[in-house]
Amino acid sequence: MASPAIQVCLQTIRDLLVEETIFLYGVSDAVEKVERELNTIHCILMDADKWQDKHKTAILRDWTAQLNELASRAEYVLEKYVVEVTSRRGGNLIEKVKRFSCILGECLTVHQIGEEIEAIRSSMTVLTDKLQVMAPWGSSSSSREDQQHLLRITFKHVVKQHFVGMDRDIESLVSLVKDKSNPMISIYGMGGLGKTTLARKIYHHEDVIRVFGKARAWVCVTQQFQATAILRQILKQLLPDEEKEQISNMEYSELVDKLHDVQMQKKCFVVIDDIWESDHWSILERAFAIEKGQCKVLLTTRYETVGPRECLYKLHCLTKDQGWELLRKIALPRELNTKQSSVLEAIGRQMVQKCGRLPLAITVLGGILREKSTPSEWQKVKEDVDSYLKRGNEKVKQVLDLSYNALPYNLKPCFLYLGCFPEDDEIDAGRLYLLWMADGLIPYEEKGKNETLRDVAERYLSELASRCMVQVQKDEYSSAYNKFTSCRLHDLMHDLCLSKGQEKGFLKLVDLCKQQAKYDSTCVDTASRLAIHYNRDHSDEYFNRRGVVKNLRSLLLVNEGWSNVVLKIGSKGCGTDFNKLKRLRTLALESGEFVLSKEVGKLIHLRYLSLFGSIVVELPLSITNLTYLQTLDLRMMLNFINVSNVIFKMKRLKHLFLNQIQVIGDYGDKLIVNGLEELETLHDESFTSCVRISDIPRLTNLRYLKTDVSGKDELSIIANYMSSENIRLREAHLQISRCDFNSEEPSNNNNNNNNLKNMLISPSLTTLVLSTSFTNFIFPSYQRGMCTNLVNFTLRGRGRTERDDLMEILGQYPTLKKLTLYATIFFNREMRCLATSFPQLKYLTLTELHNLERWVVDKGAMPNLSRLRIYSCDRLEMIPDGLQFITTLQELETYMAKEFNDRLREEVND
Repeated sequence: MASPAIQVCLQTIRDLLVEETIFLYGVSDAVEKVERELNTIHCILMDADKWQDKHKTAILRDWTAQLNELASRAEYVLEKYVVEVTSRRGGNLIEKVKRFSCILGECLTVHQIGEEIEAIRSSMTVLTDKLQVMAPWGSSSSSREDQQHLLRITFKHVVKQHFVGMDRDIESLVSLVKDKSNPMISIYGMGGLGKTTLARKIYHHEDVIRVFGKARAWVCVTQQFQATAILRQILKQLLPDEEKEQISNMEYSELVDKLHDVQMQKKCFVVIDDIWESDHWSILERAFAIEKGQCKVLLTTRYETVGPRECLYKLHCLTKDQGWELLRKIALPRELNTKQSSVLEAIGRQMVQKCGRLPLAITVLGGILREKSTPSEWQKVKEDVDSYLKRGNEKVKQVLDLSYNALPYNLKPCFLYLGCFPEDDEIDAGRLYLLWMADGLIPYEEKGKNETLRDVAERYLSELASRCMVQVQKDEYSSAYNKFTSCRLHDLMHDLCLSKGQEKGFLKLVDLCKQQAKYDSTCVDTASRLAIHYNRDHSDEYFNRRGVVKNLRSLLLVNEGWSNVVLKIGSKGCGTDFNKLKRLRTLALESGEFVLSKEVGKLIHLRYLSLFGSIVVELPLSITNLTYLQTLDLRMMLNFINVSNVIFKMKRLKHLFLNQIQVIGDYGDKLIVNGLEELETLHDESFTSCVRISDIPRLTNLRYLKTDVSGKDELSIIANYMSSENIRLREAHLQISRCDFNSEEPSNNNNNNNNLKNMLISPSLTTLVLSTSFTNFIFPSYQRGMCTNLVNFTLRGRGRTERDDLMEILGQYPTLKKLTLYATIFFNREMRCLATSFPQLKYLTLTELHNLERWVVDKGAMPNLSRLRIYSCDRLEMIPDGLQFITTLQELETYMAKEFNDRLREEVND
């Protein structure tokens, strides 16, 4: 594959040349030579990626692995040199330059770097010559490749014997084909879903034949795209016999004109199956009279981005019942006795789930089970479905391999990294972005204007999703900043990730939570990334008796089931001895109880340190030595972690996550963050912020802020900061507490009300929890431009509104999707939602509104409401009649007195 090791090394060197020029004085020429050499290697490996997929030879893989190691060596030497130079004690930059020769004597010398460069270059030259000799320059495709290409070509007359589900899909697509407003339809989804089979059903459907008659054509594109051959195939199916001869010698432009003319004479229906690239469609599109309504084109593709966006039809996996029905039809053509049938069904349904309900995999598995009729035989297959699928038919692997091989080189390592997570795991998208960035998989040159690396990572995930390599989850209550909340892999895609990652030495997942899971030291020793998932059955001794993987770049240690086992991490002699993990860039110790050694400060290449959901008593003071740390996640579980007030010294820190922090030392009990000029994320989940709020306006690069604002002074600081025109802040998630908004004492509280108003006007405000006691509270009146991005609002406080216009004001917030009202006392004991109010609201919670008696909802209010929850509103007489006009309401939950629930039940029955 196009080596991620090369990508990371190149990125490191480019960063050094840009950011550390002053410390590379005297060696920058040598560094630039390494960059040029690595660029050469990168190009070779990009080509070798294609050869490796087509010519599976152990020699080629071995040479590629050696080139990877050369790149990793170069990165390690150069970065270690710069880190040691920049970390010298005392003096400013100019003094350090003056001490340059002395510094070189203390760490790596220019001579040593030159020797290492020469060794790398010499080794690289030998391997390059070998690769160029082996390269299939100008050679035609092998007979094996031709055979695979022929096997992938689809035909309109081939009809699947067993067809299950998709009835609704057929009905919907036939309707779209007949609809004149949809000239183009694109069926997309991952390989093996049955897109071609579905397209055949549409092609042969009686309603489609009735509309288009014989003016129908089917063509299969595949990755070996030849525009003229495709256009000729289509014309041969649409032209009468006497005109077919004349197209044999036509060039591309003539074929385009001819096909266009044919469509102007009669309505045509064309299926273009298995098209891979948007450029391929752009080349073919010119031949179709789509704008004249004379042609209907149906595409099948694995990519959402191929073809027009107007009419996309995503195909999903079968349901559990449909999957079992397909397996039963293939594997059990004969009727069995009831008892045996029920046993086989139970086993079969488990295998369907293991296949990820993918039709292709189920079909292959059914062919294997067809010759096995006893429960014991089925059970044996179930225990190792993966190997049986591989032995039974290479079709599944070939189909999934095609999707992987077609990925751009920059997306391949990002996809393989997903193998670090267990099967069926919901992977937090924000966490994934930071892990990709820490591993160097997101290149800086990909950033656009005003973009961050996180934006690029989100774009990469979006592209993987559009190629149907991953399944993404969008939070309906999230803001524009978080396009995705999580992602997951189809089970077979997860298997592909692991097999490819292990084959290339990219990663190894050790899932000890699974039964019969074993710690394979041979595979682990060769992996550059290691993820271990364990539970209460694995003791401290289990990990400490394992050898250290010397060239490990990433270590993820996650406890899947809470236990009281305390793991000692990083100490000398233990299985995770930091003195031997010198190349580590990512260290995640999550959901367990750990003792973190002070030796962590020796991991000078570390970019990512996470203790998420864990119990750790103290963060070692030596973390200040982690010069290049980008992400620090200290969101602890249960207990507080003692943290010295030194984080402000970590100048490269970009993402800081906090919760349950006990700040210790001489600088007070609030964490100082002044000086973190590169900080983009400050996520503080503490009930009362553990960060010094007065430092926040000095964080000039901050994009994301989550914190508690307590008291009028902090409110004033944050309000003024958010009102500034020069900030880069995109999202602010705030909880305001201990602030008095009593309208009866305006002289004391007018500033609080003005500050609240300024916050509401800020376009960065995304979430607001207003938690305060008030007696006579006037909420700021709505004005144009207010709350343009406020998605989530909670009003929590035991007090009353002075006027009855609270809901009228909130109802005008244009982007509000989630609203919670808690312990609010309403003026006149009535709450009214006016027509056209709350245009985007989806989730409404009313809790302990003790004086609320009547709630009125006008027709047209809350048109998108899907969830409504009413808790302990003692005097509320009944839900409003206006809810009957809200057709989107899916869930109504009440925790009310029996009388209310009885009235509600009668109302619903009527």
